[in-house]
Amino acid sequence: MNFKKILLLFIPLLAFLGMGTMLSNIDSGHADELLEAHGLTNNTRYFRTNSKESISSFLRYLDKDYANHQLQLHLDSNYEKKQVLVWANHTIKSLPTEEGRYFSPDDFKGKVSFAVLGPATEVNLLNVQNNKYVVLGQNYYSVIGEFKDYPQVEMDKYYLSTGIDQPTAKDQLRNYRIVIDGAPNVLDRIAKHYHAQLHVPSFVKEHHRDRWSVIPYILLLLVAELFGIGGNVLLAILIKRQAKLTHLHGELLRNWVINQSVRLFMIEGALGIFTYIFLRYHAFYSTYSSLIITLIVSWLIFIAAFCVTIYCLARKDRKIVKPAKRF
Repeated sequence: MNFKKILLLFIPLLAFLGMGTMLSNIDSGHADELLEAHGLTNNTRYFRTNSKESISSFLRYLDKDYANHQLQLHLDSNYEKKQVLVWANHTIKSLPTEEGRYFSPDDFKGKVSFAVLGPATEVNLLNVQNNKYVVLGQNYYSVIGEFKDYPQVEMDKYYLSTGIDQPTAKDQLRNYRIVIDGAPNVLDRIAKHYHAQLHVPSFVKEHHRDRWSVIPYILLLLVAELFGIGGNVLLAILIKRQAKLTHLHGELLRNWVINQSVRLFMIEGALGIFTYIFLRYHAFYSTYSSLIITLIVSWLIFIAAFCVTIYCLARKDRKIVKPAKRF
């Protein structure tokens, strides 16, 4: 393998690394939004009500009338500013914890409330036999997890599960800001039921302003892809030139080109594997499958670009050597 070919092989390597890095930046942006929103989506709205109805009655209403709709609640206390009650009727997005875990759907069904703490929560805690409990008046809430120390997490808040039969559901709705995530038409009906007006939370407004921030990363990812394609086109041209220097013909020439091409594909595959291993430990991905798929698809596109170039060059050579027609 000559120096030019070795140099050109750096192009697909840099392309793999570039695409993986851009994908990581995109995933990091989504993760930041998720952490900032604590698992809520951009459909999230909030409302306030003067209703003296209990949280338990409110949850019973949601559970009955919207059993087939995905809903998630964050109830921000008007008085305990650092307290948030959490409820979901079906699934809930898991959030990264330093210790323990985040809430699961089963945590909202029983009669016991659980707690998840922010990294800098200042709340009355009781330690009993290596178990932590949040103590609020006469109530004790078992701590099941603690958030990782991310800038997007509100460090000093603590989160309590709530449910129809849980002690945290005894308070009145009017004492909370009701942050609710679900289908827009469902949220409209719920707000109308309580004669309330929906408002857009600040994190949704911020995301709407920044929703196009991933476009530069996507464009750079495509540039990296084109860079890799260009590198394989140059490699194909180089191999074709080397093939001419061998003075081989027919089947021997074809086998030589195939052999060189397969070796190149294997080397690029190895570079893709190296990229995956390197980025797995040096970059963030929500799921590694996205990186694997990106690298495999890119590798196949590089191979396709190489093969198309070889085919076009071979066809061009056949036209050149083809004898001119006699008139």
